[in-house]
Amino acid sequence: MSSDFQPLRPYRITRGSRQMRERRTARALMVFGVVLACVELYVILGAF
Repeated sequence: MSSDFQPLRPYRITRGSRQMRERRTARALMVFGVVLACVELYVILGAF
């Protein structure tokens, strides 16, 4: 059913939602990296 439904969608909308999803994923990865860096700093400074 999904393979039949796919060609009915315009390519532009699919590409736009994909870009939004990629942008959201990139933002989530950046936030995760910042949180991870803060946790590492907390652990390293907590050891002293």
